Amino acid sequence: MFRYPTPDDARGAGFAMVTDRFALLLGPGAGEALAAAVWEAMTTPDAAFEDVLSVIAAVGIGALPDFGLVELVDAGSSAVSVAVRGAATIDLHGPQRSSYAGTGVGTWVEGSAQHVAGISLGLGTDARISLLPIGRGVVRTDALEWGMTSHPPVAAPATPVTASPSPAPVPALEDIDPLETVAVDRRTLTASFGPRRTPQPEPEVAEPEIEEPEVAEPEIAKPEVAEPQPEPLARPEPPVELDDSTVLGSRRASAPVAEAPVAHRYVLRLEPGGEYPLDHPIVLGRAPRAAQHPGARIVAVPSPRKEVSGTHVEVRLDEGMLVVRDLGSTNGTIVRDASGEAGLLRSGATSRVSPGAVLDLGDGVLASFESPS
Repeated sequence: MFRYPTPDDARGAGFAMVTDRFALLLGPGAGEALAAAVWEAMTTPDAAFEDVLSVIAAVGIGALPDFGLVELVDAGSSAVSVAVRGAATIDLHGPQRSSYAGTGVGTWVEGSAQHVAGISLGLGTDARISLLPIGRGVVRTDALEWGMTSHPPVAAPATPVTASPSPAPVPALEDIDPLETVAVDRRTLTASFGPRRTPQPEPEVAEPEIEEPEVAEPEIAKPEVAEPQPEPLARPEPPVELDDSTVLGSRRASAPVAEAPVAHRYVLRLEPGGEYPLDHPIVLGRAPRAAQHPGARIVAVPSPRKEVSGTHVEVRLDEGMLVVRDLGSTNGTIVRDASGEAGLLRSGATSRVSPGAVLDLGDGVLASFESPS
């Protein structure tokens, strides 16, 4: 079970959210509307790490709030994945301590660890008085803790023991010797987050084999087809005298009108930058290499804080559809459609978009699909 300190000013504190698989500390600048949207994403069945990040990133890379996110990946090995941004920090305690901080990063920092025996999340504060438990829900605070950390909570006054025999009490999680954490990792981590809910495949039921009787295929006689006889040559029509009222070409079949190439209907408009026709795939990045993308148009974009990867994303037309493909970028790309709905494209994923969609690569680099001016 997680613990949190009671803030002096609850309205000015952050949002701490705990579910059976996620723990999130969201900065107070996020606001209640974003906090409610993130909570809905975290509590959705089979929610993924990327789903929660997509909701946070929907506000735009330039307006990202401070946050620290932890996901239980595997209870058996006490493995977790983390993401941290801004003033938020995450400390993972265990055989090897790992610390993550988002200071000076435009997007966020990600990491993972195994055999985790304790977790500490903070928003730049160190208030560790009156730690209260939270099993599942949302509270206003600036810190979260679980398990064995270097800052144990204040213990309650000891209760006198009576002389009557009673079973030995089970030691609280906070009183366990840190040297014994490896032995309790699986139990304590599963109890705090709960087992990861993954859909179980339905058992396969073997169908009984039915021997089908062999049926001889009937012989079908092929009908005799008469060889086609050559048609008699048509006599040429006499020349037609055209007068002033005759429409030239009316006696000829009209030639099909060739449609303009779809690539000319759309251009990729960069901000900052210019317009690029989609007659070839376009690869965007801080320093993409032409040799790795033969046949594509290579466009380098500025990224002083290196939020844009060297090779970030590819855009192209595929059978008339606008397609965006992540090229293994570090922070992904926010894809916002014409209605304003946003999602995070990463890990090599591909998405089809409509005209008017806007891509946010980070560092203020925006790309949109528009009609040529």
